[in-house]
Order: sequence, then C-alpha cells, then structure tokens
Amino acid sequence: MTLLLFATALVSPAQSTNMTTATRTNSTTQQVSEANKKARAEYSALGQKLDELKAKAKTETGEARAALEKAIAQLQKELDDLKPMLDNLQTATTNAWGDIKSTFDQGIKDIQKNLP
Repeated sequence: MTLLLFATALVSPAQSTNMTTATRTNSTTQQVSEANKKARAEYSALGQKLDELKAKAKTETGEARAALEKAIAQLQKELDDLKPMLDNLQTATTNAWGDIKSTFDQGIKDIQKNLP
C-alpha cells in the first residue's frame, strides 16, 4: 500500500506538469490565433482607407491631387511590404512569431501615422 501511494505521488506531479504545459500551449495558440485575426483586420482596414484616399484623389485637381497620389503610392508600397509578414504570422514558430508580429505592428502604426 505504501509503495502504491509513493508511486502515485511520483506520477501525479509529472501528469500535472504535462497538463499545465498543454493548457499553456492551448492558451498561447488561441492568443496567437486571435492576434493573427486582429492583424488581418488591421491590414484590411488600412487597405480600405487607401481605397478611400484613391477615390478622394480623383476628385482633387492640380498640386493637391499630385501630392495625394504621391502619398497614396508610398503608403501602398508600405502596405504591400507588410503583406509577406502577415502571411508569415500564420506559419511562424512561437519564437519567430513575436519578432514578426512586433515588426508588423510597427509597420501598421507607421502607415496609420502617415495617412493624410
């Protein structure tokens, strides 16, 4: 009987550790999935804002139109540069994901800051 209790005591912490690790992994996976959805939504929203600016540029004339088109071209390039990072977020390992996400978020902030 004592041997059985001792064996159970040895197995239980290992099982507990595995269950804790599994719970942490599931939680991390869910957080990454939610962050990826948010990143896609932010990317899409910026694309829509650029489309709105393109429509606005068509109504402008002269220097105002030229300046707006130049700004749109630069912002479109920056958004296009973020597309591979957005795709990489979906397949990145946990360690690489954080670095990619950080760079992606900074790119989104830069574009938002530079929107006319």
